[in-house]
Amino acid sequence: MARDPAALVAQLETLNSLLVDLPPGPPIEGTADGLRARQRLADQIEDYILPRLRNLDAPLLVGIGGSTGAGKSTITNSLIGHNVSAAGLLRPTTRMPVLVCHPDDERWFAEGEVLPDVMRSTGSGIDPNALAIHTSLRMHPGLAILDTPDIDSVEVANHELAAQLLGAADLWLFVTTAARYADAVPWDYLRTARERSTGLAVVINRMPPDAAGPVADHFAAMLSEQGLADTPLFTIDEVDLADGQLTEAQLGALRSWIDGIAADAERRDALVRSTIDGAIASIPGRAERIAVAVDRQAATIRALGTIADQRFAEALQRVERRLEGGNLLRSEVLTSWQDFVGTGQLMQSLQAGVSRLRDRLKSVFTGEPTATIEMQGEVQSSLAAAITEAADAAADATVEAWDRAPAGHMVLGDDAWSMARVGTDLPARIDAEIVQWQDYVLGLVRQQAEGKRLAARTISLGINTIGVTLMVVIFAQTGGITGGEVAVAGGTATLSQALLTAIFGENAVRDLARQSREDLVARVERLFAEEAGRFHDRLAGMPSIEHADALRQTAGTVVEAAR
Repeated sequence: MARDPAALVAQLETLNSLLVDLPPGPPIEGTADGLRARQRLADQIEDYILPRLRNLDAPLLVGIGGSTGAGKSTITNSLIGHNVSAAGLLRPTTRMPVLVCHPDDERWFAEGEVLPDVMRSTGSGIDPNALAIHTSLRMHPGLAILDTPDIDSVEVANHELAAQLLGAADLWLFVTTAARYADAVPWDYLRTARERSTGLAVVINRMPPDAAGPVADHFAAMLSEQGLADTPLFTIDEVDLADGQLTEAQLGALRSWIDGIAADAERRDALVRSTIDGAIASIPGRAERIAVAVDRQAATIRALGTIADQRFAEALQRVERRLEGGNLLRSEVLTSWQDFVGTGQLMQSLQAGVSRLRDRLKSVFTGEPTATIEMQGEVQSSLAAAITEAADAAADATVEAWDRAPAGHMVLGDDAWSMARVGTDLPARIDAEIVQWQDYVLGLVRQQAEGKRLAARTISLGINTIGVTLMVVIFAQTGGITGGEVAVAGGTATLSQALLTAIFGENAVRDLARQSREDLVARVERLFAEEAGRFHDRLAGMPSIEHADALRQTAGTVVEAAR
């Protein structure tokens, strides 16, 4: 037990908040057990550990559990001599949990200090959907009995409630039969009791007289194999019931054992402390199972996010290849630009010298803004089309890959078709980025000319015309590819580069082209990251590695506080 109960309670509350607030994740293979463990640990912290730490003097709660038809309700009714828990042939037999205590102990259970999240009812107006609380003078003060639903009920809500209620008990009285004592589900619970150091006793009900010895010996051997050799084991013969109850003679040793606990306050206290210490000590292992499940979910979620990032990274590469291929701009527009610059006369001027080139350029560009405007518009529309096409393909490829990936279809939901197309606002964002990029290019040209003799020359030619010429150099480079339209692009790029080199020099042109291209690629990369963000938004709020790490760390601090 903790030296500082307040510190232990605080850490348990933190852990419980982590468990309760853990976001739901995709149902992937290998996580179901861990996610069930999460709910059961949260339930036990809320329903047992915290209430018990705050009320160590509360009565010892004996949870009677077992499979359908094992006789739990019959034993409950027989122990108090009154039929309070319905027993019958219908399956599941126990639908409504029943708690029986001495009248002096009713306040502990009726006021919600134990099982605070379980609805309850008392007196004559018993609610069939709530925990029914009965009092009986046949019960000893300091001990209460809780008859739980069937642990193997075909109704999921029933066996989940059974697990929750048993998790809130100090001591389990597990009931099975001579015919079903080797069933798998009860043994799962018995192993759970061992792992949590929960007080435990077992009843083999409906024992045929001629099989009592062999069955009891075999069951005792099975208990020993599971590390439960010291578990009290009781047998009840198969007999006809009197008014649905067992006689005192038939209860025999079970009655004596329960009365012995009820009469011994120190023994009850030791059982309580052993169970709560065991429950706390089991927390790191249980939290680890949950964290492993969360890790798997987080890995799946990260994989889906990586798929989206990869597809849009491929889209960026597709755009870059278009920039490098020399086929982004239409050949007729490039031909028109060649005519505008005046290829033959320009080449003659280049051979005659730069001074004559300047005069030629001035006469070419003065009063001819239409070609510049048209080429600027061509750059914007062609670039926008290339970016949109690549983004559209990336969205479609992401949806296709997610649909094949574990849990991807669930994450997409019912509107996968809309996710397979770019966001409705992307065209406007693309246009805005291209306009800003063109302004950036013009700014580079202006900056290159400032403070130098080039200023007057570039102004006389027109900043826009020189800037567009730089764009032509960027988009019409062919990387050595030849043939057809590419030849037109290559010729236009060569001519435009010669013009810029005559104005700024070869090194300056190389730097201007590099900076312009890098800025454009960065802008497209941001646009694609925003589009990939639509897919990441679908993954937001799902379990992460940080959730798993927080569970592990806090579980460790709980045990440390308990020491």
